Amino acid sequence: MHRNSLQNNTLHLSLILLLFVSLSTVFTGIASAETIVSISPETQSIEENQDFILRIYVEPDAPISGAQFDLIFDNSLVNVREIREGDLLKQKGTTVFSPGTVDNSQGTVTDVYDVILNKMVTTPGTLATVYLSSTDGSGACKLELTNVLVSDSSGGSIPVTVIDGTVSIGDTSTSPAETISGGGSGEGGGGAGSPEPSENVKLKELSQCFISNGVRARYMFKGDINDIRYVEFDPKRSFGKTTAIIEILKGKSTLTPIEPEGRVYQHMNIWIGTDGISNSDNLENGAVGFRVEKAWINENEIDRTSITLNHFSNDRWDVLETLQTGEDDLYLYFEAETPGFSPFAITGQSTRTVQTAESSTQGSNEVRDSNDAPRSEATSKATQAPEGENEAQVEKKDYSAIIYVAMGIILFLPVLLMFKRS
Repeated sequence: MHRNSLQNNTLHLSLILLLFVSLSTVFTGIASAETIVSISPETQSIEENQDFILRIYVEPDAPISGAQFDLIFDNSLVNVREIREGDLLKQKGTTVFSPGTVDNSQGTVTDVYDVILNKMVTTPGTLATVYLSSTDGSGACKLELTNVLVSDSSGGSIPVTVIDGTVSIGDTSTSPAETISGGGSGEGGGGAGSPEPSENVKLKELSQCFISNGVRARYMFKGDINDIRYVEFDPKRSFGKTTAIIEILKGKSTLTPIEPEGRVYQHMNIWIGTDGISNSDNLENGAVGFRVEKAWINENEIDRTSITLNHFSNDRWDVLETLQTGEDDLYLYFEAETPGFSPFAITGQSTRTVQTAESSTQGSNEVRDSNDAPRSEATSKATQAPEGENEAQVEKKDYSAIIYVAMGIILFLPVLLMFKRS
């Protein structure tokens, strides 16, 4: 009995150790990724003496109960007017929000925080909205997040990746800076790069995602003038923490020699990680979620069903399968399937063009039908004529046979009488 008890205790201990190892592995995997706190949009261009906004956006990797940050900026180029609470924590319940202290003479905002009471949040959202104004100076103003803390359920801080921002003011050829701090590059996915000249880039927005084989990757974008809302795909390999870049372009990409067919709503580039990641060897089932402003649709008399996303690859534009997924007061929302990521363009056809094309198709069908009608009538007459002739010939043959039979009887009767007499 003592031996059985010892075996049972050993078995229980083994099970506990196994459970501990399993939980350690799970929590280690969770800790390998980080919550992202970013300035959205990451870059934007404005004029002197212009009001603009930016959002402090949080993408939780684990349940969170609060967050805080400070903001540093160049006060010779921008000034902060106001800071308001976002929807990140308010979506779940009662919050305590502090807009912090704005000091435009020093170019700082300090002690901005938001805490939710007795609840946890896992859905991405805006922690705070910052309202700013540019001065009469021109140049590139770096917007830097510091003292960034995100708390878990116990109030302890969790690892974060911080993405700063830049705003270009006035006439400046300075290319937007890209700053990613607070985390490493994981297993080598790294930051995305772009061959597009900076003078053709109107807006650049970044997002980060931990790419793991077998787990669908999804990048979210929230820029006010960025109509790409998300990018997702199924990775065939693991790349670790990888950056995606959306470039909203001023004109068509310098990488595309020609325009796509239709009226262009927007040209853009989408880059995933370092060169070579976003091809069919490394990913599949790609999708791009985007929106189109209703004002543009109405002004240009665009047929909604003609709106598509076009992908430039192998020296040609390919029209991607595009479906409308929703709408609100300002936008129509779509999703398109894509085999890879590079230059893209959103296009649509005017209702007149679509109607003309349909009329042309209908007209050609009518011409074909009208051409077929005389042919069918002639064919019918040609078919009917022989039938009439055949009937006449049949009738003639029938009468001839009767006459032949009658004459045969008449000639045969005398012979029959002669045989009877004899």
